[in-house]
Amino acid sequence: MDILDALGPLQRIGQLCNLWQWRLDTATRQLQRSRWLEAYGCVVLLLSTGYLLYGLFDESRTADGESNETTNIGHTVDSIQLVGIRVAHATALLEALLQRQAQGRFFAQLREIDREFANVLHLDLENGQFRSQMNRRALWMLSGYLVSQIFILFTKMLAPDSHFMIYWLCYLLPLLVCGVRYFQIYTAVQIVHHRLEMLLRLLESLQLNEAEQPQPFVCKSIKEELEMETLAAACMQRLLAARKLYQRLWLLVALLNRCYGLSMLVNLGNDFLAITSNCYWIFLNFRRFAASPYDFLQIVGSTLWSAPHLGNVLFLALICERAAYFTTRLALSLHHIRVDLQNDSHNALITQFSLQLLHQRLHFSAAGFFDVDCTLLYTIVGATTTYLIILIQFHMSEGSLSSGTAGG
Repeated sequence: MDILDALGPLQRIGQLCNLWQWRLDTATRQLQRSRWLEAYGCVVLLLSTGYLLYGLFDESRTADGESNETTNIGHTVDSIQLVGIRVAHATALLEALLQRQAQGRFFAQLREIDREFANVLHLDLENGQFRSQMNRRALWMLSGYLVSQIFILFTKMLAPDSHFMIYWLCYLLPLLVCGVRYFQIYTAVQIVHHRLEMLLRLLESLQLNEAEQPQPFVCKSIKEELEMETLAAACMQRLLAARKLYQRLWLLVALLNRCYGLSMLVNLGNDFLAITSNCYWIFLNFRRFAASPYDFLQIVGSTLWSAPHLGNVLFLALICERAAYFTTRLALSLHHIRVDLQNDSHNALITQFSLQLLHQRLHFSAAGFFDVDCTLLYTIVGATTTYLIILIQFHMSEGSLSSGTAGG
């Protein structure tokens, strides 16, 4: 199965969400530019940007309508969270439009790499199995979003104020589109990960063993010598093909960073805002906790609100870390190969491949601002703790000021 056929459901959802402006020609099996999808994306981008600007200047709108129980800081935090998800939504739409040519080149180069795997190395990439795994991941991700949002809606509907429904609807649609954008990034990284895994298996299967030392009174037949030379030449060709494929995969990762780097940057920033905001609301709920079921549900609801954002950051960091670590795994596997000391071409090829792995290390970048790996988790935890302390201090100051005003 071709990779574009495997990604067919995701591409159709991307077209619906204005995140994919290409269509697959059923006759030629090539991607073709769709001006209708581009126009559709431009219209939706203008509408979302206009609504974002309207929300910024609409000071009469409250965050979730609980004005009698929350503080001004709480309303500000919720407003920032809503603005953050709208900015992430508009950024994803804008990047999909601006980088549509880069996305087309990404999949064109990916299909060429797949042909090299199939024709030169005779390896089956099992795109049908990859499609099944992708569908299962999509169902799990969608289930997580639905469970969290349904529970949040249920807990907030218990409150006497009904303004939250408007806030929730304004938040839900950009959240789902950003979730689809995240899944596009996950899938692209998993595609690279799968091909790097096939490359590692190929490298581990090569047997460029050191030539046997000639034993006295033992003569090899001409046929055996020819077979050994043929085997060594075949292994040499496969190793050379593996080196070229790694070069192309490294360039493919650079193209992936160009296609999705801005979305990763803004979505990760929005996730940081959402996690910090919900931690602040958990703190407020604990402060007025009265051991009632409603208070308990509010705490659980705030926790589940941040769960999709936290899951996105965690999963993205882990899959990028695993894919980038393949450079080290390939280098270790390469150095486990014993070379023929009498064959200079073997030695030169392994040395060149080793230097290539040293200088062309894989990394997934958020628009060049930082690399996306597991160190990002420590950064977000530290930044969330810092800003949460600042918000709590402002809350305490606001409470002291309100008490002083009421006493005066």
